[in-house]
Amino acid sequence: MTIPRDPENSASNLPSDKSPKSPGQPVLGQLPTWPPDWPEIRDAVAQAVTRGDWGRYRGPSCEALAARVAELTATRHVRLVSSGSVAVEIALRILGISEGQHVALCGYDYPGNFRAIELVGARPLLVDADAGSFSVDPDELQQLSAGAVSAVVVSHLYGVPARIQAIAELCRDRGWRLVEDACQVPGMMVDGRPAGSWGDVGVFSFGGSKPLTAGNGGALSTASEAVASRWRALLDRPSDAVPISELQACVLLPQLDRLAECNRIRGETLEAILGAVPKLAMLLGACRPQPAATCYKLAWLSPNRDATIWRLLEAGLPAGPGYRSMHRSSNRRCSKAGPLERCRQLGERLCLLDHSVLLATGSQRGHLITRMNSVPLD
Repeated sequence: MTIPRDPENSASNLPSDKSPKSPGQPVLGQLPTWPPDWPEIRDAVAQAVTRGDWGRYRGPSCEALAARVAELTATRHVRLVSSGSVAVEIALRILGISEGQHVALCGYDYPGNFRAIELVGARPLLVDADAGSFSVDPDELQQLSAGAVSAVVVSHLYGVPARIQAIAELCRDRGWRLVEDACQVPGMMVDGRPAGSWGDVGVFSFGGSKPLTAGNGGALSTASEAVASRWRALLDRPSDAVPISELQACVLLPQLDRLAECNRIRGETLEAILGAVPKLAMLLGACRPQPAATCYKLAWLSPNRDATIWRLLEAGLPAGPGYRSMHRSSNRRCSKAGPLERCRQLGERLCLLDHSVLLATGSQRGHLITRMNSVPLD
């Protein structure tokens, strides 16, 4: 049986009898779900309505959110935008990427990144995934000539960071621009620096399933005044061309307050699962999320992916497949650096468990481990 896919929230696109219950209601009454139903989020919305901030072009919550994201990424400049997808397109435009140029990205990636490259008139160049992550392999990038591409888009996926330091150094040496997609990993440290601070531009998403969620929304980050000046020139018309609202911003601020705590809980739950379900630890292999990672979805390879996912769903767990690999994309639309075998494997075998259940504590964590042990994972 084929499992239906959704680019970012697999569980939301499953048949109704397999889908988790409505937001705020526990799956089978025992596990946490997402988005969170926290009293401070309700209070923030109530205050925005009472003050009238919900109807303003720019208000205090948007200003506070931009400042908090700048602090989170240790960058000087942050621009809030309507989605992470449009943020990638904007990043490419302000970095001067245009028609006739090539942009490298992993052949296994969020499909919106491929589309963003096309939207600016450039041509995607697909590169294979690294064996130790779900992101582009810098050793494969190294094989490209300096003139082969003008930019690289690299994503940190499923709590396992890309080898971003090596990629950033290569981009600097080759004169390539770097867009760092940190949509899944706000607050995660990578090689001693915050995710989103390694590229010429960092990109974040506040989509409905993300670890920081407002249903929609996103952000751009940069340390460069020149880059920030270009996004102001593009987006200020004079009102904001792709804004998020005060209501979106106000619900994100309480989540930022709890981000480190949530990451700690996810990490503790993951360690508890791996200690009790040794088969999962073996399947994760080198692609094990790092301690205190922002683990958006827990990912592992299964030779019987669809059957495994249905078993997880039947156990009441929010599971789904990964992205479709782009290794079969038409040569009319893209170029390819080799056969992309690792990407093909990820597209065919990857199982995902949503980050919401990793927030389980106490007896919920025990229920989660019991359910995970009840399912053959391979």
